[in-house]
Amino acid sequence: MLIAHAEDDWDIPDTHSDILFQAFLDPILPPVETPKNLLLIDPESWHEFTYQHARRMEALDRIVRTTTIPKFGRVEEFNDGNRKVVLVKTLAGGHDYLGAQEGLVDIIGKTFGFI
Repeated sequence: MLIAHAEDDWDIPDTHSDILFQAFLDPILPPVETPKNLLLIDPESWHEFTYQHARRMEALDRIVRTTTIPKFGRVEEFNDGNRKVVLVKTLAGGHDYLGAQEGLVDIIGKTFGFI
């Protein structure tokens, strides 16, 4: 599964691709039960919430491999047991020109074993 998006896409915010990537990732991460009112939370519930959040962040660090490419963007990837899920976020490319972004085809080819 490939998700590719340019950060300078003014037609569709690049946060949409982050949310889609997270939707694939969420089922394999430990859950976090968010209290209904964080302002009125008791210390024990707060401790449980922060413990769950820390476990989730540790799992995220273990599961997702992130590669930052200077002056290009970043690649985040994980395998959910059934498929490889890859998010390529370029710094430039806009809405209509992402495919023309220099190096994107090479990243896709190497990531999925085409080259």
